Amino acid sequence: MKTYQRERRYLCGKNSREAQYQEVEIYPLPSRDSRSRELDRENSKPPAFRGTPSAQAAHNAKTARRWFHRLAVTNFTKNDTHTTLTYAADKRPESPEDAWRDFRNFMRHIREKSKAAGIEKPECLAVMEWQEVDPAAGKKAVAPHFHVLLRCGLSRDEIESCWHRKGASLGRANADRLQLDKGSLEALANYMMKNPNRKHRYYRSRGIRNPVMPPPRDGRYTRRQIERLATNNAMLQDAEYWARRYPGWELNEATAQYNDFLGWSISLKMRRRKDE
Repeated sequence: MKTYQRERRYLCGKNSREAQYQEVEIYPLPSRDSRSRELDRENSKPPAFRGTPSAQAAHNAKTARRWFHRLAVTNFTKNDTHTTLTYAADKRPESPEDAWRDFRNFMRHIREKSKAAGIEKPECLAVMEWQEVDPAAGKKAVAPHFHVLLRCGLSRDEIESCWHRKGASLGRANADRLQLDKGSLEALANYMMKNPNRKHRYYRSRGIRNPVMPPPRDGRYTRRQIERLATNNAMLQDAEYWARRYPGWELNEATAQYNDFLGWSISLKMRRRKDE
C-alpha cells in the first residue's frame, strides 16, 4: 500500500511561544483522498469515550491517557495542586452520580471562596475511582475517591476545607503541590487514568485549554527515513539528530511502533532547551 508520512505536533502551553513541552507524532497515512484526511482529523481530536469492542476500547484508553497528560502539562504548573478527596465510611455515596454531585459541590465551594477573595476563577481536571469487588473479573474493591488537578489561588488548607456536604465533612481531603521534575506529572496523569473501564474517564472545567496544534506537515519525512530511524535504536535515540530537526527543543523520549497495514510510526516527547 502506498503511504505518505504526516507530522503532527502538540505544543503544551498558553501558546506556541510559551510552551515548554511538546509531543510530535510522525505516522503514515494511506492516501491523500478526502476520507484519509477526515479520518486523520477525527484521530487528532480529544477521545469521545463511546462504547466500543475490546480492541478499540484499549486503543481509546491509550489515546485518553495521552490526551489527559497533554491537558495536564498545558494547564498546570508547580504552583498548582493535586488534591485527593476520600469519603468517611458513613458518608459514602450510593451511586457514581451522587459522588459526582459531591464533587461539583466541592468545586462550587472552591469558586465561592475564590470569588470572595478576589482571585482568579479555579480550573481543574478530575478523575473519580470507584470499583466494586468482582471476583470473576479479578477486580478488587476500590472505595470511591477523586483525584483533582487544581489551578487555584487558595491555600491548601482552604482547598481541603471545601470537601463537605452542607457543612459536614465528607472525609479526608489532601492537597499537595505538583512536582514537575523527571516526568512526575506524566506519571501522575497516567496513575489517575489507570482504569480503562470508566464510563466517564475525566472531568474538565470550561477554562481548561487544549494543547496548541499547528497544521500538520506532510512530506517532511519519507517512509524510508522513518523505517530506518524506527529499526535502529541508536538513531532513534540520537538527541542531536532530533535537536537539529526541532531547533530549540531537546529530546526526552522517542518510541517507535509498527502497524501491519501502514508501517512504522514514531512518537517524540521533547522539552524546550533551557537556553532558549
